[in-house]
Amino acid sequence: MAHEKLRPEFTFDEDKINQLKQIVPECFEDGKINFETLRQNLGDWAQDEDYDTLEHFGLFWPGKKEARKLAAIPSEGTLEPVYGEGLKPDGTPDTDGRNDSKNIFIEGENLEVLKILQKSYANRIKMIYIDPPYNTGNDFVYDDDFTEPLQEYLRRTGQIDEEGKPLTTNKRSDGRFHSKWLSMMYPRLRLARNLLKDDGVIFVSIDDNEVHNLRAIMNEIFGEENFLAEIVVQSNKRGQTYKQLAKTHEYVILFTKNSDTEINELEKITNDLNLSDNIGAFNIRELRNRNPKFGKFNRPNLFYPIYASSTTFNTDNLHAISLIKTDVYDIDILPLNSSGGESCWRWGKDLLKKNIFDDIDGSNVVAKQRQDGGWNVYEKYRKSTYKSKTIWDEKSMITEQGTIETKKLGLDGYFDFPKPVELIKRCIQLGTEKDDIILDFFAGSSTTAHSIIDINTSDKSSRKFICIQMPFEISENHKAYKKGMKTISQISALRIKKAIEKDGNNIGFKSYSLKKSNYKKWQDIKSTDISQVELELDEFTNNPLKSDWSKNKLLTEIQLLEGFPLDSKLETSNFGKNEVNQISHEDLETKLLICLDGNIEENLISDLKLDSNSIFICLDTAISNQDKLRLSDKGLIKTI
Repeated sequence: MAHEKLRPEFTFDEDKINQLKQIVPECFEDGKINFETLRQNLGDWAQDEDYDTLEHFGLFWPGKKEARKLAAIPSEGTLEPVYGEGLKPDGTPDTDGRNDSKNIFIEGENLEVLKILQKSYANRIKMIYIDPPYNTGNDFVYDDDFTEPLQEYLRRTGQIDEEGKPLTTNKRSDGRFHSKWLSMMYPRLRLARNLLKDDGVIFVSIDDNEVHNLRAIMNEIFGEENFLAEIVVQSNKRGQTYKQLAKTHEYVILFTKNSDTEINELEKITNDLNLSDNIGAFNIRELRNRNPKFGKFNRPNLFYPIYASSTTFNTDNLHAISLIKTDVYDIDILPLNSSGGESCWRWGKDLLKKNIFDDIDGSNVVAKQRQDGGWNVYEKYRKSTYKSKTIWDEKSMITEQGTIETKKLGLDGYFDFPKPVELIKRCIQLGTEKDDIILDFFAGSSTTAHSIIDINTSDKSSRKFICIQMPFEISENHKAYKKGMKTISQISALRIKKAIEKDGNNIGFKSYSLKKSNYKKWQDIKSTDISQVELELDEFTNNPLKSDWSKNKLLTEIQLLEGFPLDSKLETSNFGKNEVNQISHEDLETKLLICLDGNIEENLISDLKLDSNSIFICLDTAISNQDKLRLSDKGLIKTI
């Protein structure tokens, strides 16, 4: 079927199309809208035989539609503070949950956690780095249950009574080998994109097994025009000698959220700006275009004389120049190569004029005599940075270096093939500024957190991390098991504590765990008895919380539902017998005032100060309708 029949021919406003592409780039294929994908993103899953039979460019696999649906299903979980697992900024255990650190460690299934973070962290993350399973045939890649994803997680981690479903390796002999991996990655990447700032970037480590498929789904999710680089990392100097070719490399795939995002340059290890003037440090480079493809023969407008002054120069023997020959500017200089051939300048006359000043120490272009008596014209350059190359072959990038680093922390043998700190630090240098938030939802060995701690110490910055790790069980033979740890997430958190201790960096971190929501899940009423239906409706409406809800867990859930990040400030006040928790954040004008007591007393009603930037939240059964009206006269009130 012809490609142009992918959609009906309509006339669209180009600005509207570009706006739509920013929101849902995966709905565009070969520059055209795939209306079936757009409908599915809007929640319409109705079958359309015409669209099912259309041929168009894109990556397809069995289960793709379910993977897309999985990203759209709301989470039924929440995050609960884990006291004693995080660290306060002074390095002591966070035993009271009031840790004001802006770093976050979350134990939980990353798909569910990404859903929970959608409102509170939308467009707030500057950089994402992940090191997902490479799908080598030995990785844990499980089938996501898109009907009950949270229940599936709770079964796997033994948090509900049903028989646990163990994770299994994704063997090449199994059916849908690549499909399982793609279905796992697709919804997580889609949700992750929502969290990135408009100028955000994402780095993904991968190897030959799935690099082609990863590029394809990231082209779809982030937009092919936002692909920036496929970086080759030399991870093994000797190579995998058991293969027919000794493979020495892996990849880091780099995408931006928008094509106009600029990546940072890297600081030069040795500063070559060894000269100075009244502007600052500089060095010089020849203004002549040294590329033999260019010369007077094809750039005649860039072949012209520049005149140097034999008498006006400074202590570095840099001479003043002009475009006009005079008694002072008496030396003719043409752009000739070493053999006398006619080359050309890199700049035209207009640009040169803007950079010439009578004062040599203020001029950006100067001349200097060579040892052979000839003259060159030079541009002053002041950059102390350079563009990163797409091959990273430094010794510090080798995977073995990651093992050495964990050994130095006293964690020898705790992780298999941890990424080296310098690899993640390179990504951080390219993708972030000094106060940005960095997310890693395949935290593993916590190299990302370690790298942020290191780089913050070295450049006195305050980047923040959010690390998410599934509590995979470790075997009884594992070295960490013998030290009392049972899961990978526990070892991940331990690595962060060790890195903080090593650097003496007084930052701390908060710890959370994925749990079931405090709110009841709506169940379809099967009874046809009107009185029974009304009874069940009243029960659900008047008592929406589960019987085992707790204050600390519900407080965090309300915070996230109202769009407040996990690093929000928490303050507690007392009004008589009532406790009110105030949640605020430096980036938000609104503040939350939450009271979860069973009865709201008169002291709170009369003394609580509300305004247009505050929201008061309490249990519906704890306050009378009359008192709701009294409080609503002061500000916005919500009840549970």
